[in-house]
Amino acid sequence: MPRMPCPHRPAARAVPTRSGPDELEHCDGLMVLVLDPVTGAADTYGPYPAGRARAEADDRRQELDAEDLTDVTVALVRHHRPRQ
Repeated sequence: MPRMPCPHRPAARAVPTRSGPDELEHCDGLMVLVLDPVTGAADTYGPYPAGRARAEADDRRQELDAEDLTDVTVALVRHHRPRQ
């Protein structure tokens, strides 16, 4: 399986926080997406409100970094409920 590209991260690798709404918040919630390029595994957690999603993503990033799993990507993605 081909390796997925991993974006360059700053040393702190914290998920940025913002005080006001942004484009990610124009949805039904945010999912925390975790992608492992070595195994090809992908997991999602949520949906969460924006602030909670950022905290969850930051927590997961810190856990992965502590285990030296720096190639694993943690990202926030929009969640939309199915159309009725």
